[in-house]
Amino acid sequence: MITPIENEQQNEPEQHPQDQATQQEVMGQLKKIRSSLRALQDAVILLNDDDSLEWWNQAAEDLLLLQVADKGKSIFDFINVPEFRQYYQAMTTPNDGVHMASWRDPKRYLKCELTPFGDEKLLIIYDVTRLHHLEQMRRDFVANVSHELRTPLTVLMGYLENFSDQPDMPPHWQRGFELMTQQTARMNRIVNDLLLLSRIEIEETHEFHYINMTKLLTHIYDDAQAYNSEYGHSIRLQIDTYDGLYGSEMYLNSALSNLVINAIKYTPKGGNITISWAKTSEGCRFAVEDDGIGIAPQHITRLTERFYRIDSGRSRATGGTGLGLAIVKHVLYQYDVNLQIESTEGVGSTFSALFPANHIRSEPTL
Repeated sequence: MITPIENEQQNEPEQHPQDQATQQEVMGQLKKIRSSLRALQDAVILLNDDDSLEWWNQAAEDLLLLQVADKGKSIFDFINVPEFRQYYQAMTTPNDGVHMASWRDPKRYLKCELTPFGDEKLLIIYDVTRLHHLEQMRRDFVANVSHELRTPLTVLMGYLENFSDQPDMPPHWQRGFELMTQQTARMNRIVNDLLLLSRIEIEETHEFHYINMTKLLTHIYDDAQAYNSEYGHSIRLQIDTYDGLYGSEMYLNSALSNLVINAIKYTPKGGNITISWAKTSEGCRFAVEDDGIGIAPQHITRLTERFYRIDSGRSRATGGTGLGLAIVKHVLYQYDVNLQIESTEGVGSTFSALFPANHIRSEPTL
């Protein structure tokens, strides 16, 4: 007589030894991965597609005070921070994550990164308190040094201006005073740009309000035409939508003006430059396009670094400080926008920024 268990065993498909070995190998690898994740000092959490907790390591348990009974609960029951919720809901692909102060200790800073993991999500939380403090020290140092330099530079520029205006100045001194005047003016521009960059970085939240982009871009266009007098470019302003932005007009004006002035300075005389503002399916796009000499591919990814120059001699000759595009990058960061750079050597360049729909505003009615 055959028992039900014996019958079930007889009806089971026979598993090939090679399949068994493969399964054991996979299980062994998974065990090693979990052991490695448990040993990490950073918090690691595996989330289901409904945002519920599936698994976590010891660091996550300590950080979020998790217990076994918390499995299946929503991650938002433990991290109910607006910055995290906004990042989590907007995240579709791996990115740079979100920085935020700890909800338990404001002096502690965390970085959260969310990554798709099959049908689930992997959340990693790093303690970046030390890096945050070092970054804050760097910002404070730059701001303080810039402020300290401003006073002596103002004195130097004043005396140089007075001496240069003297009618009895010996001819062989004139060239020296001209060079000193040029260099102090250049240093003053660098200090001003550093101070502006420091203000943008330190002010984590700016006072946002409606910006009439038609009015702003017309103002930038008029300033560009005045600056263009010695270059002779053909500058065209193309506005395809009356939609405005919700943002900080002072900083946005500085960023967009930087892109336009750069196009004028780095395009050979008699070139063509187009400034445009157009609506897209994702928001509104600002662009500055020129038909200049273009940029080699190896330089494009580094253009927004502070003091990075493709040709240092040419930058100094045009009065560049090496900080313009760094300012642009930090201003656009306030709008969750990246500066897009497309360029072909010998053809020209296009610098653009796509502002998302959540920052777009129609003109308010009275």
